Amino acid sequence: MKRRTAIQTGALSALAFQIPSAMSANDTVRLAVLGCGVRGSQHIDEIQACSELNVEIGAVCDVWKPALEDAAEKVHDNQDARPKTYDDYRDVLNDPSIDGVVIATPDFGHAKILKEAAEAGKDAYCEKPMAVDFGEALAAVDAVREQKRVVQVGTQWRSDGKFIACANAAQSGELGKITRVSISQNFNQPRWRKDYDEVNQDDVDWNQFQLHHPKKPFDPKRFKRWYLYRDYTNGLPGLWMSHYYNLVAWATQDKFPHTLCGSGGVYLWGDDGRETFDTIGIIAQYPSGFQLNFTMSLCNEADTHCIFYGTNGKLDAWKTTVSGDGGAGSDQIAAARTLEPVKTTSHHWDWIECIRSRKDPRTPVEMGLAHSVAGIMTAQSIRLGKVMKYDSKQRKMWEA
Repeated sequence: MKRRTAIQTGALSALAFQIPSAMSANDTVRLAVLGCGVRGSQHIDEIQACSELNVEIGAVCDVWKPALEDAAEKVHDNQDARPKTYDDYRDVLNDPSIDGVVIATPDFGHAKILKEAAEAGKDAYCEKPMAVDFGEALAAVDAVREQKRVVQVGTQWRSDGKFIACANAAQSGELGKITRVSISQNFNQPRWRKDYDEVNQDDVDWNQFQLHHPKKPFDPKRFKRWYLYRDYTNGLPGLWMSHYYNLVAWATQDKFPHTLCGSGGVYLWGDDGRETFDTIGIIAQYPSGFQLNFTMSLCNEADTHCIFYGTNGKLDAWKTTVSGDGGAGSDQIAAARTLEPVKTTSHHWDWIECIRSRKDPRTPVEMGLAHSVAGIMTAQSIRLGKVMKYDSKQRKMWEA
């Protein structure tokens, strides 16, 4: 029995659907993967690893024909039914046989497609960053809640046992008052410099790839190395910092910075014409009373770390240790210890179970908004050379 009745009446916004109740274990959850690049291919593996939950990939969608064909074969290798293939995500959203979609397109499409998926009655797994545009972020959150969709945002550390243990330790009060978080993520390589020799214009729906952004002439380099262009991403704040912004919001239970100042530049890898920075740094203030210092570099890989400093000691999230280092007073942590990872299920497993139960998954859409707001503030501060402010109650962002 279908869990949803969908009636196509023309435009996507005119779709009528019935808000579902909890599903039976006998009902097959049919999903579609939108965007079949490297990350999309990984999503296929991760969904098919949940086969005992009675889940099936019913469709794959990509604007690049070779990726689409490869994805369809990959799916069919591990399930009996061959998936439908689409080159336009809107056709997937109009398919009443699809219960949920995995949004693994380039960054600039995430929030737009999430909003439209919610309005079409689809549940969604939305890759990080959930949004790179503030208005689109708010619109997506509102659509998801209005339409009662089950959305898992793809900051998958929320389903990683070692990070769950770290978040639990930070929330326990053992550290005392957390006043500072210091994070640095570093590489020494021109990340996302992908080869594009195999891209032929006849195989790409270039207009569909650009979505609602200003149209440009076909460019295979721009197509494969979209990570480097401001039209398609806000760069390191979305591609990497979103994981850490999520961890900070989760561990401290303080979702949004109220003040953020950043700087950055292209100091080494500018020979590929990148518009996004290879080195950035920010200082952010949070309402509960702590400061976040974050740096990231693609120019030297030393000293990656993630440390929460409290009055009683510190939590090292990469080493998964708690110690009394730097603490003082009678409540100083007496002995250092390594945290045991929490037993858990995968991010996709959690999402599929929540599609059945209609409960919120581990990273609901509001947590996607949290890392998106912080990432957007970072990108804006660096580009404009301004301090950025955010009021979470009024959902308002501005230059100080």
